[in-house]
Amino acid sequence: MPAALAAGLLLTLGMAHSAAAAEEGGLRFDEAIERITTEAGAGYDLSGGITNGTDRTLDTVYLRIDLDRYFSLSTEHRNCWYTKADATLPVNRVICRIEGPVLPGRSYDLDLGGVSFDLAAEDGRISYRVTADQSEAALPPSARRGAGGPLALTERDRVEGRIRPATPDPQAPVSTAVEIGTVHDFSVNEVTLRGKPGDLVKGDFFFVNNGPTNVGAVFDDESDNDTAVVAELTLPPALKVVKTPRNCRSEPSKVKGKGAPSVTRYHCWQGRLDKSSVMTAGQFEHFPFTFRIDGTDDTSGRITMPDRSEFKDGDDDLSNNSAAIKVDIVGAPTASSTVRAVGALLAAVLALGGGALWLRRRSGAARTAGGDR
Repeated sequence: MPAALAAGLLLTLGMAHSAAAAEEGGLRFDEAIERITTEAGAGYDLSGGITNGTDRTLDTVYLRIDLDRYFSLSTEHRNCWYTKADATLPVNRVICRIEGPVLPGRSYDLDLGGVSFDLAAEDGRISYRVTADQSEAALPPSARRGAGGPLALTERDRVEGRIRPATPDPQAPVSTAVEIGTVHDFSVNEVTLRGKPGDLVKGDFFFVNNGPTNVGAVFDDESDNDTAVVAELTLPPALKVVKTPRNCRSEPSKVKGKGAPSVTRYHCWQGRLDKSSVMTAGQFEHFPFTFRIDGTDDTSGRITMPDRSEFKDGDDDLSNNSAAIKVDIVGAPTASSTVRAVGALLAAVLALGGGALWLRRRSGAARTAGGDR
């Protein structure tokens, strides 16, 4: 930071209050919301407050707020400085210089305004620390002064039932736990393969994050994410695999009894090695197969996601977590046409049987009539 800028910021913040530092244990941030449950992309109004437990009047106090890098205060104040997280600072930091007087034994409210949660936000924390020592509120080099009205203290009429109990360590920051109930929609796609026996057909299967929010793309507990299965395929019996995607592996066929058809299954996984990677809204993994139609059985197969919480929590539409794999065999009779053919044949047999019965009855009647004459 240039010397002139550093000097300017120091003058703006004011000189350190060394006398107050010894009494720091009695000044604390005391009204942080303990827990917020919200959604990525949403906002929330923060309240806060401080109590001066020292025996002296404080002319100025300094508030430091640290937020997860995907959280940010949406309301700015001109007596606050804002710094975004970077390679050297892992949090978004806000430092405010608040004018007093802050009287001994008194408590004050702070209207902190709104906090916004980015679409990529996950569970995190917001921490608060108040001090009367300006040296403990040093500004990062990239700090930017805010706009808008000043952040000011409002003395409380009543304190009971509003402030959080003091922490065992008076110097420890008070924090708000933020639980992000991420809303997204994972899906797999229905596929219909059409051709005649002997044809080669291509089937492309997709695992998609339809959004509206991003999702951490970590679906296993391994040291890497290379083998995180995201789709399981049960293939129709009429298909024979000719080419398999590199991220899919077959499961040994299981035969339940003599003469029973074998069932072919495949597991497909993401090829992501970075545990911190994010699956953005609209992003997908796809698994292109090549099949040969090797029969006339038009029984469907299935593509589905593993039955794990990672694919259900936050998914607001579970109906598309599974889909059919259909085979339309050209020239093969469909079930409906077979039913119609059987019905026609049965009608013909019945008609023929009825006609024969009628003829037999005519013949018997004729013989009876002839005998009477």
